[in-house]
Amino acid sequence: MATDPGDLLQRSEGRTLFGTDPQRYEAGRPDYPDRVYQVLAERCGLRAAIRILEIGPGTGLVTRHLLAAGASVTAVEPDGGLAGYLADTYPDVEVVAASLEEAVLPAAEFDLAVAATSLHWVDQQIGLNKLGRCVRPGGWVAVWWTLFRDPGRPDPFAQAVEEILGPSTRGAFDEPGRPPFQLDREHRLRDLDRWAGLSRLESEQFHSPCVFSAREARALYASMATVLRRPAGEQERLLDAIEELVVHRFGGEVERQFVTAMYTGRRP
Repeated sequence: MATDPGDLLQRSEGRTLFGTDPQRYEAGRPDYPDRVYQVLAERCGLRAAIRILEIGPGTGLVTRHLLAAGASVTAVEPDGGLAGYLADTYPDVEVVAASLEEAVLPAAEFDLAVAATSLHWVDQQIGLNKLGRCVRPGGWVAVWWTLFRDPGRPDPFAQAVEEILGPSTRGAFDEPGRPPFQLDREHRLRDLDRWAGLSRLESEQFHSPCVFSAREARALYASMATVLRRPAGEQERLLDAIEELVVHRFGGEVERQFVTAMYTGRRP
């Protein structure tokens, strides 16, 4: 039976949805703002020769930046398709094809652990406890998400897309009455303290405008769970409608305002 698009997104879906077509996923995802990499370098010690643990790297959007800085990367990727793509694309990366909860990882071996738009697919208590133990004393953890919308601003395009896809699908990881999981500063910092055992906790949110052509908008939505969980034929129909929306109602180009939320902490 096909998934009802109104059903809550389950954490288990994040471990199987995105690797069905890694090239398509890679084509749809924009890079993170420069500020993310600035924080990693200036606050979290990203530099040559350090050991980094990356959780849920997908097709390596962040991985390539870590390698370019001269770091050694161990990547934990539960999706078999993405793990294979990552291993083929970045042969210098040690790829652990498992969920964070199940991965066998050394304790206190890493200088930095990062997770980019992936940690919501992880059981927070189990995953953050393990993440904290994997980082050496004095090492850092940095987790961040980019939401492809700004909940605080009117967005005619998002409203029009909702008419196509149906109401926004919340994740089972979202808490009723709270901000979106990714933007819930109070609870994300609480969890990093309580379960990862981190200190010197900091957070920031930054906004970044992104301009998309019709084809780029199609590629972006083709990489999203709310589309990928539909049957293949329905996916194409919905993506056709989004592409036509940009052409006919937005003049062939649409500017979106994205929000990135970043959280960092240091292991005492």
